[in-house]
Amino acid sequence: MRILLVPLDDRPVTYTYPQLLLKSARVEPILPPRNLMGSLNRGAQIEELLSFCENAIAKFSPDAMVLCLDSLLYGGLITSRRSTEDLKTIGDRLERIKKWRSLHPMQVYGQSSIMRISDNYDNTEEKDYWKTYGRELFEWSACLHRLARREKMTPGLLEALERKIPEAIRKDYFDTRLRNFTVNQMLLRSMVSKGANKAFLDYLVFSQDDSGTWGLNVGEKERLEAEAKSLKLEDRVVAYAGADEVACTLIARALIDSVVKNKGEAARPSVSVRFSPDKAATVASRYEGQEIGATVAAHLQASGLHVNRNSTGSKPGDSFTLLVHGPTERQGDHITLPGLPDLSQIDTNQTVKSTLEELAASEHCIIADVVYANGGDPILVEELLKKPDLLSKVKSYAGWNTTGNTMGSALALALAGWFAELQDSTSISATAKETGEIKENALSRSAENYRVAGQVAQKTSRLSEPQKQCLFTRLLDDWAYQAKVRKTLAGEPSTKLLAEQISPFIKEISSAVSIEPAVRLSFPWRRTFEIEIGFEGG
Repeated sequence: MRILLVPLDDRPVTYTYPQLLLKSARVEPILPPRNLMGSLNRGAQIEELLSFCENAIAKFSPDAMVLCLDSLLYGGLITSRRSTEDLKTIGDRLERIKKWRSLHPMQVYGQSSIMRISDNYDNTEEKDYWKTYGRELFEWSACLHRLARREKMTPGLLEALERKIPEAIRKDYFDTRLRNFTVNQMLLRSMVSKGANKAFLDYLVFSQDDSGTWGLNVGEKERLEAEAKSLKLEDRVVAYAGADEVACTLIARALIDSVVKNKGEAARPSVSVRFSPDKAATVASRYEGQEIGATVAAHLQASGLHVNRNSTGSKPGDSFTLLVHGPTERQGDHITLPGLPDLSQIDTNQTVKSTLEELAASEHCIIADVVYANGGDPILVEELLKKPDLLSKVKSYAGWNTTGNTMGSALALALAGWFAELQDSTSISATAKETGEIKENALSRSAENYRVAGQVAQKTSRLSEPQKQCLFTRLLDDWAYQAKVRKTLAGEPSTKLLAEQISPFIKEISSAVSIEPAVRLSFPWRRTFEIEIGFEGG
């Protein structure tokens, strides 16, 4: 199987990690050269990117495409907030992309972001005026949403904010939002089949990062969901909290769709969901404006997994058990911003005990570690690394940034492994048939099936090298770096200091995962928010 992926930008979580994920699934990845992708201060080379995709479709005949449309339409996620290009220019690009399906029959999955609105004075990923008016724009946006919903507001607040924020800035911000929202409406309407022509996209995710409960972005999400419902597209369109992990989610969905198409609905993998503790589902998810449970449900829907409802534990025949390791009352945060409370130290000993008990009673587990934003729970990971018998049950782990980021990447890695195991099973069965080992009588067939099943079980009890690299990456990044090392760097992206601080963790994780990687570490955007973990020879 081949999948053509156009990432959101050139960051490790959007460019390199999805490639590793595809290799874990034994799928051939087709990606544009990294230098064509958008970066922090540079947009993608859009014309070259479009031409690359058209040539790749003709040359490689991919089975599916995963398109992060912000890259193709604006030049990247960050450029989508900064670009001043007009609607016609962007619309012309969209019309060009819509023709790709006629070049080769394939499944097409898309992501388009709902322009975020962050509550800070950080203009690193925004227009320059955010450093002066960021929080005021956030509040102004919330007021406009409340006004549209006829909700009560503090008297005079909207007027006070509009006096403080210059009219030209308010207009520029609103016009940029309107342009992007109009493009999202165009994308949504392009999914309606017209006559004999198949719709442009099979599945579309509207991703929403950095959100409060109220805001123009939330209002746009509501309007897009309502329009999708009116167009009877609820099964093919979803809007949810997340962004950087969406490509991984869509890869997972493409893998499931491929299997279901060939083997029928009965082949769809299933999952039982356990929250540890139960009340974690109702705790507010930081940076998302909703409860953790709502984010979990949306990501399960987008992945294509069948969810066993009303389950008090894993059921016989489940492909996976999803353990959502969460907070009891308030989600923590490994990053403490000025003027906000320090939530980087939470006592999770009791919750960890509960999570490990759930893990011991389950098989084929996915751990979504959402106790904290911006990193994993140190107590949980340290206990896991000391218990190889429990760690061996973990098909995937994630605990980075937001609940949405964690969910998408955790589910995707597990499903990549599931897909690879199916290929192994098919290969072993085919080999057995070719060598004449499966006999015609029932007894021989029974014995042979048992032998083949044993070979599959033996082979799948061990993770492949790419799967180990994925698990190693998540543990090293989400736990060792984000929760432990990052704070010691004091905002200085020093590779020398990084190597010194993280070296003991590399050894510990390598031993636990049974991998001996030669690791390359860097700060790709010259900031401490993210690191790149590369493997020599990879």
